[in-house]
Amino acid sequence: MKEYRNEHIIVHWYPELCSHPGTCLRLLPKVFNLEQRPWVNVDAAEPEEIIRAIDQCPSGALRYSLPKGSKVNAQRANGVGNLNYEDRNPSEVKIKVCSNGPLLVEGSSLLIGIDGKVLKEGGRIALCRCGYSENRPFCDGVHSKKGWAPDRNIRENDMDNIGSGNQLLPEKMGENQ
Repeated sequence: MKEYRNEHIIVHWYPELCSHPGTCLRLLPKVFNLEQRPWVNVDAAEPEEIIRAIDQCPSGALRYSLPKGSKVNAQRANGVGNLNYEDRNPSEVKIKVCSNGPLLVEGSSLLIGIDGKVLKEGGRIALCRCGYSENRPFCDGVHSKKGWAPDRNIRENDMDNIGSGNQLLPEKMGENQ
């Protein structure tokens, strides 16, 4: 885990959990910029902007907390990106199949390795579905570089049926099956 901080916000980055969808880069490029070092510049935006962007991180690799004396209203820093969110907001576990991407696990959960050790505890995990990840069982985004796209012939609204437990019938599949 790496930390980037100023007097009002601490950004926690867990690189081993990042599935590299680029959400942070698109939402707040002045803070999250792969061309600069360090790649996270917490002084480039207001803490509330950073909080809103981190709350959108699908893998949970980016988290935030507030240092003592922060000017940020603590009530506005209680989103899913808060470092202690799962402790304060236990929820049911949801697993979403992302079209041509990972399995996203949301909700209080423990991921336990074959040796019985806890690999990840928390509320958001992106799990590899393609088998190409160098960081299995976590998704590292390499599926997009390898051209892995098993769902390319399934319409997006049909992906909702997969998540709801409805069976995908042949007539619901894309025409190129």
